[in-house]
Amino acid sequence: MKIAVICNSDSLAFPAIASLAGDGLLAGVGILARSSGRLFAPLLGMGVLKENIIQLTRETWELEMQTWLQQIDPDMMWVFGFPWRIPSNLLAMPGGGFLNFHFGNLPAYKGADPIFWQLKNGEEKATLVVHRMTPAIDEGPIVMTRDLETIRGENYGLFCQRLGFMAAGLVQPLVDNYRNGVLPELGQPNGGDASFFKKPGATTLKINWEEQSADEIEYLVNASNPKYDGASTYLRNAEIRILETSPAEIKLENNFRADPGTIVYADAVYGLIVACRESRFLKINVVHTQEGYFSGSKLFSMGVRAGEKFINLN
Repeated sequence: MKIAVICNSDSLAFPAIASLAGDGLLAGVGILARSSGRLFAPLLGMGVLKENIIQLTRETWELEMQTWLQQIDPDMMWVFGFPWRIPSNLLAMPGGGFLNFHFGNLPAYKGADPIFWQLKNGEEKATLVVHRMTPAIDEGPIVMTRDLETIRGENYGLFCQRLGFMAAGLVQPLVDNYRNGVLPELGQPNGGDASFFKKPGATTLKINWEEQSADEIEYLVNASNPKYDGASTYLRNAEIRILETSPAEIKLENNFRADPGTIVYADAVYGLIVACRESRFLKINVVHTQEGYFSGSKLFSMGVRAGEKFINLN
């Protein structure tokens, strides 16, 4: 049995690729040419031969994939994060078809980057859905699912690592089911919540101190780190990307109420504590500015003081 893999992610795909290679099942790996800088060398380091890696270009990828499939003749193709719609003539080439590893519950989290959206929405768990691919994006029947609980404070990168290892755990049962002719195909649930998410844009990544709760801000920060370089806000009319926060307990003197976004405490030990809605507070742990990456304590040392305010800019 031979399985080929197309991927545009390292942490999500590499554990499964390593498992397939270790079992002698890997027929080859396809990557996007634009992503070769971060994927090609690590694949070589895993022991995948150079001649078994194809780099697909945006203009000619369909012909390149067709030729590649004819050459390697895999039983199945597994897909991790491929951004382009695959036509039916290619989907029909392997006898076992194409299986997509979609790291979000279906049909609730169709579309791009479901990991970001699940973390941003504060889901208590993320769902990995392996489904048979059709020409319609994220519409095919479900073959297998697994859930993974989120951990409070976990960022996008750490969660991707855990999801990738969970995906690797599905290699053997998927292979066994296929060999035994019992690979199930269940229709996606009808009704309920069904959404199609796009890749988060600049507006989504902005913190709105007046409208978002402390939890919602923390979820956004975690979902944005590191892939989107944190959540955006402004201080002294300069953009700051917040990469890590944590809940803080603080009692203001004389029951003073600070506007959301106001820095209510700052020193060299605890760094910066910011007021949020409903009299809640967040500690600013790590930020990225034009000058570099800094802790909240470092910002205090650079002159940021209590009373200053993070603001929203359109």
